Amino acid sequence: MATNIFSIGQSALQAAMAAQATTSHNISNATTPGYNRQVVVQTTAGGINYGYGFVGQGTQVAEIKRVYNDFLVKQQLASQTSASSLDSYYSQISQINNLLADSDAGLSPALQDFFKSVQNFASNPNTDASRQSVLSMASTLVARFQSLNDQLAQSRTSVNNQITSTVDTLNSYATQLSELNKAIVKAQGSGGGQAPNDLLDQRDQVIANINKYVKVSTVPQDNGSVSVFIGSGQPLVIGEQPSTLVATPSSDDLTRLQIGYTLAGGGTSIIPDSFFYDGGSLGGLLKYRTETLDPAQNSLGRIATVLGTTVNDQQKLGLDQNGVQGTNMFNVAPPVVIGKTGNSGTAALTATISNASALTTSDYTLSYDGTNYTLTRLSDNTKTTVAAGGFPLTVDGVTYSNGATPTPGAPTMAAGDSFKVQPTVNGAAALTMAMSNTQLIAAAAPIVTGGNAASTVGLTTTGNTGSGIVSNSSLDTSTFVQGSTLNFAVSAGPNLTASWTGVTPAPSIVVTNSSGTSTTYAAGAPIPYSAGSTYTSGGVSFTLSGTPATGDNFKFTPVAGNKGTATISAGSVSSSYFATPLATPLKMTYSTTAPVGFNLSSPVPAGGAVITHKDGTTTTVAAGATNLAYVPGDSYTMGGMTFAVTGQPAAGDQFTVSPSTSGTSDNRNALLLAGLQTKNTIGNTSYQGSYSQLVATIGNKTNEINVTNTAEKARLQAITGELSSESGVNQDEELANMIKNQQQYQAAAKIIQAASDMLNVLFQVIS
Repeated sequence: MATNIFSIGQSALQAAMAAQATTSHNISNATTPGYNRQVVVQTTAGGINYGYGFVGQGTQVAEIKRVYNDFLVKQQLASQTSASSLDSYYSQISQINNLLADSDAGLSPALQDFFKSVQNFASNPNTDASRQSVLSMASTLVARFQSLNDQLAQSRTSVNNQITSTVDTLNSYATQLSELNKAIVKAQGSGGGQAPNDLLDQRDQVIANINKYVKVSTVPQDNGSVSVFIGSGQPLVIGEQPSTLVATPSSDDLTRLQIGYTLAGGGTSIIPDSFFYDGGSLGGLLKYRTETLDPAQNSLGRIATVLGTTVNDQQKLGLDQNGVQGTNMFNVAPPVVIGKTGNSGTAALTATISNASALTTSDYTLSYDGTNYTLTRLSDNTKTTVAAGGFPLTVDGVTYSNGATPTPGAPTMAAGDSFKVQPTVNGAAALTMAMSNTQLIAAAAPIVTGGNAASTVGLTTTGNTGSGIVSNSSLDTSTFVQGSTLNFAVSAGPNLTASWTGVTPAPSIVVTNSSGTSTTYAAGAPIPYSAGSTYTSGGVSFTLSGTPATGDNFKFTPVAGNKGTATISAGSVSSSYFATPLATPLKMTYSTTAPVGFNLSSPVPAGGAVITHKDGTTTTVAAGATNLAYVPGDSYTMGGMTFAVTGQPAAGDQFTVSPSTSGTSDNRNALLLAGLQTKNTIGNTSYQGSYSQLVATIGNKTNEINVTNTAEKARLQAITGELSSESGVNQDEELANMIKNQQQYQAAAKIIQAASDMLNVLFQVIS
């Protein structure tokens, strides 16, 4: 029995030693990252039946168990990967939020300064200072666009660098994980299936580290190893075999890095960016690039492209200081077209901006399957499918073709070829000044409209050699027929012969000499000249004195002032006007006899005319017509010109549309340039409105990420605290365990001592 007691004491001593060693191990690893507290699990050694009952045989250590809560660990991993993603996203987006919203460094002050200079120019179109200010502020605006784009480009470069660094880190962790799997399998095999707790902790810590970069999922294997998958299920480590990740340029954009992994037979399998969006700093980076950086750079580029295009278009609708059609103020970037790696050698696509105001902030892909072409808008995956006969194809303000002139057709593509098209990505970076000469700013409009405000006789004496002098000229508008002309020709005698054009029958001529005697002559009859006589005919009256010479002509082209209430607008032109600009004034004379309306001095040009009524309806007039119907408020469009007449004209009222040849005293096109500031040029908003939308979008997203990140970090802290309270090392608790183990050890020693004393007594009795 003493021997039995000795064995029981020995088992108690060994259990106390194991417990003390485990407690010491816990204390020494209290600050080791990823360490889980370990405890000794003891069981009884059973008993022997002596007939009167079972006598216990002591204790035994069943296992050294680590305190591990799989549920909490998985919760911690999920929260950690989400927090890492949000952290990464926020660190990037907050930078461009601060940049774009800056009241000094943002785009808004540069836009305001540019249009302030244009408004000043419209008030003073002929001063060199106002013209120079426009070019200076335009140059500043261009520099601001480029500066903002440079910052966004640097952010894109930073994303690429972090992708490369993250891939290297993940590959290193994959190797560590593979080695730990090997060690764990070996340890469990040689340890009779007992868990190598410290190795398991190390492996879990590596998995947690990977989880900070990419979301991980694990699958335990029967041999003790664990397979780790990243993203949406891409293998990183399968048992003891690690995968090798690579950062590789995208096949349709070499400046854009993507994640892939090398295949066993060679080559690389690309993992779509969206597969990483669910968590990890890498997911946050990729999500930021797609959701925020790409649209922001495209949006800034769209503003630059639309501004440059619309200012250029308005410039070319005016006349510069030399009286010449305006030219471009800005150089505007064309769409970026990128052929996919592996395209056929002859693949070619031309993309041009045909309507800048219709541009979006999306990128596009154009692919060909051998029969049909498919254009995909990447922002919402909207597809437009056409056959070869559908080209040139225009979608969202961009026209796609093979670029042939004068008849563009389908792009040159083989089955499987694909192009990525970025209409606005380069808009801000490539916006430059195309003008440096202040005289080239187009302030004037190319046409001048007007109505006959006052009566004039319109006398011309070109080529006369005599000394005949006309005085006391006047026009009786109640008698004169608008549009008619009167000519007095001097013949030998001297005699005067009067002739009328534009009026039938020709009016007679009443001659009143200086003594007051009047004589009436028929048109065309010779009239003896008497110096100082007054001649009256068809509403025209004048006195002729001096000595006119044979061959002299006194030609009257009278214009009667309008008597009605009608007025004509200043008018505007489209780009088509300059193809066939006005050579002579277009006169419109109102007639109250059939056909009622305006009689034209020259017929409606090729292409016809369109009358737009106040209610929005239109009437088309064929080319060659010499009369335009009129209802108060009608506007007329023909030959690239548009003008409106309001009010009620009287019979004979005349309006003119004349070519302008001077750019020095007109500010109408400058006013239209200034008006672009508030005009809805980008969809349904202005330049500033579009930029404000960009700033608001980035600001709201930044705030959303910040709030979500704060909440996720609080959740992570709570889970980590709960996990630590269960699996972490509590120094006070371990100190109490150490004292308890020490007492257990001392008690076990007393058992052994008692057994020894019993044996000694027995030996003494025997001896």
